[in-house]
Amino acid sequence: MMSHAPGAPADLEIRRLTVDDLDLFRDIRAEALRTHPQTFGSAEEDEGGEAMLTAYRHWLGGAILGAFWRGNLIGVAGLYVSPALRSQHRGHIFTVYVREDGRGQGIGDRLIKELLAHAEGCVEQVHLEVLLEATAAIRTYKRNGFEVYGTDPAAVRIGHITYDKYLMVRKFSH
Repeated sequence: MMSHAPGAPADLEIRRLTVDDLDLFRDIRAEALRTHPQTFGSAEEDEGGEAMLTAYRHWLGGAILGAFWRGNLIGVAGLYVSPALRSQHRGHIFTVYVREDGRGQGIGDRLIKELLAHAEGCVEQVHLEVLLEATAAIRTYKRNGFEVYGTDPAAVRIGHITYDKYLMVRKFSH
């Protein structure tokens, strides 16, 4: 899957990541965790080591897209669909991150558009959570049809600081 978008660099390639991309994915996740700890993080990442790598291998078996620009992985975005029968109509976008030098160029927008195109064929709606302070991300999600349907107060705590998150949804008209 290769995409070119208005506003995005002409040589931007978006493709599904695989376990062969584990090192690239681990590096971009480490950067995301380091620069935005309030936004990213899983119990496996807190544990580190083999638990973290096992989780990453599992995630890469699903739908995680990578944006490659000039041969470098510059952004990622994932889609998760629960295996639980009663939740299979809902997808969840997670691990959306674009490196600093790729921001403001439409890369995040292209990743979200590609995930939504994939999701529309398999779910009725897509959910995500985003920090209230992440105004650029919120604009990107709204531009792609997401609506805020709630707020999760104190969703994340780092030290003594808590962060609220918006709950957003994009429904497809099937």
